[in-house]
Amino acid sequence: MPLDQWRDAALPDLVEEDLRVGINWSGPRLTGWDFTVSEVVNRLNHALGEPPYGR
Repeated sequence: MPLDQWRDAALPDLVEEDLRVGINWSGPRLTGWDFTVSEVVNRLNHALGEPPYGR
């Protein structure tokens, strides 16, 4: 899935369902991190040199 599609279509669906985003989950017990959608978008925007989410 292209990044723009994930950011513009899939992430808003997660907000509507009040879900979090699991990042880098691995292993038999699926250890990793989970973040709110806004945290993920802000981290992504920062990495891409874009303004923060919601501003």
